[in-house]
Amino acid sequence: MLKSRFVRHGAVVLFYFLLAIIITYPLILNFSSVFAGFEYSDAYEDARHIWWFTYALRQGQSLFFQPLLAYPHGMEGVTLQANLLQYFPAWLFAFVMPLPAAHNLHMLLTMALNGWAMYLLAHALIGKRRPALIAGVIFMAFPTMQGHLAAAHSGLIVQWPFALYGLALLRLESLPERRWQPGSLLFTTVCFVLAALGHTLQIVWALLPLTVFFAIRWGVRRCWNALRHMIIACVLALFVLGLYLLPAFSSAVTYADEGGSVRYSADLLAPFTPSFFHPLYGQMEYTHRVLGINIDEGAAYVGIIGGMLAAIGLWHFRLARGWLVLALVAYGLSLGPLLKVFDQPVSFGVDGYSSHIVLPWALLQDLPIFNLVRTPGRFNFALALCIAVLAGWGASWLLERYVRNQNFRWTATLVGIGLILFDYQTFFPLPTTSAEIPAAITELRDREDVRAVMDVPWDNLVSAKSGLYLQTAHQHPLIAGQVTRRTPVSPALLTILETTLDPALLNEAGVDVIIVHKQQLDDGALSQLEQHLGAPGFEDDRFALFETPSSQADPAFTSTLSTQSVVNSQADSYVFAPAAGWALLETTLNADGRDIRIRLNGETLASGFLDDATQMHIPLPFPDAGFYTISLDVEPPCQPQIAPGEICRSLQVESLEIGNFVAGDFAAPILFEGGITLAGHLIATRTDQERSVQVWLWWEFAEARTENDIRFVHLLDGTGTLMAQQDVPLGMIPADSTRSEEVIIPLPDDLAPGEYQVIAGWYTYPEIAPFHALNDDGRAGDVSLGNFTLAEAAPSLSD
Repeated sequence: MLKSRFVRHGAVVLFYFLLAIIITYPLILNFSSVFAGFEYSDAYEDARHIWWFTYALRQGQSLFFQPLLAYPHGMEGVTLQANLLQYFPAWLFAFVMPLPAAHNLHMLLTMALNGWAMYLLAHALIGKRRPALIAGVIFMAFPTMQGHLAAAHSGLIVQWPFALYGLALLRLESLPERRWQPGSLLFTTVCFVLAALGHTLQIVWALLPLTVFFAIRWGVRRCWNALRHMIIACVLALFVLGLYLLPAFSSAVTYADEGGSVRYSADLLAPFTPSFFHPLYGQMEYTHRVLGINIDEGAAYVGIIGGMLAAIGLWHFRLARGWLVLALVAYGLSLGPLLKVFDQPVSFGVDGYSSHIVLPWALLQDLPIFNLVRTPGRFNFALALCIAVLAGWGASWLLERYVRNQNFRWTATLVGIGLILFDYQTFFPLPTTSAEIPAAITELRDREDVRAVMDVPWDNLVSAKSGLYLQTAHQHPLIAGQVTRRTPVSPALLTILETTLDPALLNEAGVDVIIVHKQQLDDGALSQLEQHLGAPGFEDDRFALFETPSSQADPAFTSTLSTQSVVNSQADSYVFAPAAGWALLETTLNADGRDIRIRLNGETLASGFLDDATQMHIPLPFPDAGFYTISLDVEPPCQPQIAPGEICRSLQVESLEIGNFVAGDFAAPILFEGGITLAGHLIATRTDQERSVQVWLWWEFAEARTENDIRFVHLLDGTGTLMAQQDVPLGMIPADSTRSEEVIIPLPDDLAPGEYQVIAGWYTYPEIAPFHALNDDGRAGDVSLGNFTLAEAAPSLSD
């Protein structure tokens, strides 16, 4: 009996595997030379990480660290193990077959297992194989699945554990009261864990809606034993996942700030909209308007056949109607925070004000865990499960009612499956991406003089993924590279290297080879590369390969300034400091009543409210040699989508310059009472003719400060007599923040030549109570910043 069941289930999986080949046609014809997925998909990135598992195991390297990425430091790679089923068994296949074939086989096998798992769930619900077979087809071929297939989301399409989890909950429902069933409990726990190993957030998109559905259902029916088993199973599963994912949590990899909850939500008309790539329906203009550029995340077409079968199931089976509630909930959540029609948020005006229609997801999207879900459209995985279940009931009723002959039932089943596949066909042909790598790039593998490779342009997501795939051939470290989403390497480093192409900087960073991805390059950029680096050693229609010129020079201070003249959110400039030191940022900004902030590597140096054109001089402290990011923010930022009739009060950048670099050591920080730290200071170089002293100060505040806290800078002569001063409040300063300021003190006209001391400190007003310096040998309420010499003015020609 066991052998018979194994053969039967094997035949079902094989049947769905053959259907997967049909759905993905013509992938099977180019199985080892292309990847399933759009050019912009994750196929190249997935292929690289599949390769890494085989490479690391062969080389005896740790699977939890990526030494070939983010040269020379490497990066954490534990998230690859967090989503285990995203790459397994593909990396196992890669030991014995070409990388593209391993990737594609993984995708086809996952689709087949999705169908098989749904078959098991539907068979448990309906008790009949042919309707269950149809339900499995609907689940595996549902447009949501095909959309993520084309995006090469190999972890997201792992939905077979989700369907098995539904089967596990269904078995719990049949438990007799007060009977303990450890086998069912273990099966439920394992299915929950496996479902989260395709993608951790499957817990939110799929498992949570289904779990809540069964919990409410059992609460109404008073199935307390089933509910008790489910709660224990979920707690155990979350505990196991917590232990397993603990290294991934500690690595702090997140993309919650990526945004996109509106863009990647489903359209209101998505369930009624087939793909615009469909060979028949693609001619309809409205399909383009509904799905827009969101076909991979927003596809949720219920279908003519699938919808009809689901409606029949609802009409004739009372047990099916509860699944409609789950389907509507999943559909409602997939719409995201704002209602969209024709791929645009619906807006309306009231008394001159414009607004949007807010949906329930807006109440949840900023809560912990939920705020990681930037793609509400993925709730349609639960919708696919519900439609498959409902359609299975509908198919059962039709076959029993109208097809009496058993042989004809198989014929009708196969015909129905054919119609479903045609109706659901989201892509024809399936988009694929070339797996070809030029021989010149592969030959780099034998070069021992190559320290690292840089892919240009670094900030294009397509070229970044392509660069990851090229590493599987040349096998040298990458200056950038990523495990997920975007590279964690400093954009300051990458931007300065790419824009300056300075041989000294490239040599300092270890870049010996630059691979240019020509299709993602701006016009004229290739000519610029040739001007700096010479003719490429290899070039075709996709890539150009450059050798970095040798350089013995020390890298100099370099800045790459933002060219944005209008800032709606943030504008970044980048700096390379060859040593510890300072530079002065000089800018003229203009805004109509906006708050602005200037940050250095995320730390606020200056902020203020602008209501007119304002000149700002901000000293930039560089405590160490390295790359720095200077961010100019307008707060609050303008919304990405501005309703008609509304405007955004942007920040105008009228000028932006960074002065010459001034080397200088950063001595030990000077601590004051009240949590004030003088992290760095400099008396700027001055000429004998200047009648002022310029002091740069960099403050850190562990505690909040108010307008009654006065910062002072004083000039003292040799006897300690006060000769000039500036005593001002720095305003309201929050705790755990920094400020950088330029202090210019005019010198009195009658100030005699000689040596003068500059001191600084703080006191409260009106008490004039000093903040004592805690680690300086100066006076109680101030510290010495150093001395300067005022030379005797040279005689004029008239003298």
